[in-house]
Amino acid sequence: MLKKLSIISLALLSGLVHAQTTKPDAELNAIAAKMKLRHIEIDKIQRLSPHLVELSIKGERVYTTSDGDIMLFGQAIQFDKDQRPTNLTTAAYWDRVAEMADDGRAIVYKAPKEKAKLSVFTDVTCGYCQTLHSQIPELNANGVTVIYVAYPRSGPDTPSFNNMRAAWCAQNPQESLNALFIGAQVPGASCAKAEGVNAGWSLGQQVGVQGTPTLMIPGGQVFTGYRSVADIIKLLGVNG
Repeated sequence: MLKKLSIISLALLSGLVHAQTTKPDAELNAIAAKMKLRHIEIDKIQRLSPHLVELSIKGERVYTTSDGDIMLFGQAIQFDKDQRPTNLTTAAYWDRVAEMADDGRAIVYKAPKEKAKLSVFTDVTCGYCQTLHSQIPELNANGVTVIYVAYPRSGPDTPSFNNMRAAWCAQNPQESLNALFIGAQVPGASCAKAEGVNAGWSLGQQVGVQGTPTLMIPGGQVFTGYRSVADIIKLLGVNG
């Protein structure tokens, strides 16, 4: 049975195209009605291909056939004409990161001559995160802008979590975060931007962050663990 489902899944995924807007059509309305009959509340529905529809259920992405009778839980991979894969499931998370960078819920170390962006789920108490942070000047010099998404591993309402919230509230968040990475203290504070730490924690849970640092590159591909500057430049395809 599992083998048959795997074959069905691969057949469906092979027909993926770029996600379209969420404009309703008769089939989508019928699927939404079926989900309601099953007492499944959906937040969003959109068509990915003639054979595959994406649902958002309490923030989790689920896939269903065009008749709504087969539901697939997992990740959707799209291959372009050169057979290069894009993870459509995590690609949406990159859009979330970009939004957080734009509205101040993420702390950005911008490269003077930006060539690429890198998102890092980070924790100021993590040794490898501290090492990576010390290399930000080199990354910036190579054209890599670093977007920090807060992910204090100890979880909400812990000293690390609250320290990062204080840094997010500081007049100069970058300087305050620099201080935390080397073990210094920053004055406690509370503000609207501190919710960025809560948002980072929530997003990390959805992405499935297993440890810090966790890197995400444009397109949503995720890499767990420390990477050297040379490795990051290679991942991003940045030319010197």
